[in-house]
Amino acid sequence: TVVDTVDRAPAAATRPAALPRRADGTVTLTGAPPTGLTHRGEQVTLTGRGYFRVRWQVLPGQRPGALVMPTWTGLRGKLFHVASGGGRRLDDVQPGSTDGTTWMGGPATGTTALPGGTQQMWQNEYFWLDGSVTLHQNERGADYNLFAQASRWDQVANDVATPPVAGAGIVRYGLVRDTGGDTAPVPQYLTRARPADPATVRQRSRVTPPPH
Repeated sequence: TVVDTVDRAPAAATRPAALPRRADGTVTLTGAPPTGLTHRGEQVTLTGRGYFRVRWQVLPGQRPGALVMPTWTGLRGKLFHVASGGGRRLDDVQPGSTDGTTWMGGPATGTTALPGGTQQMWQNEYFWLDGSVTLHQNERGADYNLFAQASRWDQVANDVATPPVAGAGIVRYGLVRDTGGDTAPVPQYLTRARPADPATVRQRSRVTPPPH
């Protein structure tokens, strides 16, 4: 199993690779509040076969500091991290900033820090699921929100192919991570188990092949 790891941002003008086309079915979401996952203990269960998006909102102006990552539990089947988009990694410097402020924070607000070894999130993270999994909001310390919704192959492809437009806050092209097969990466903090405290899921996902 290939697991996400710390990586460098591609050059802003680097176009993404072609996005492999996987089965474009339907993913249903249950259990999430209509406002998204905005508080510790909230969760959403995703079921089906197809693509979905998780959009990040990091809020250092509300509460900076150490971020406790969301986790994935109860995986049945397969889950792959196929692309990153939204026009920016959240550690990109915001257009027009003179003090290095990023979407993770800056001198005026303080900054949000990821756990060591955690892959830097982009504004939009895209996944492909064949089965079911539950995503947990584990907010302690730094404030953040998550917004999950079903997506389609063409929506993912269009997002990552959007060229940089600084005036619109689009700093870079997106990044395709999918290999088209089972060597595509799985997200960190993923398990087939259902621990009593979802925040205890380890960073290095241990996901054995699904039973046949």
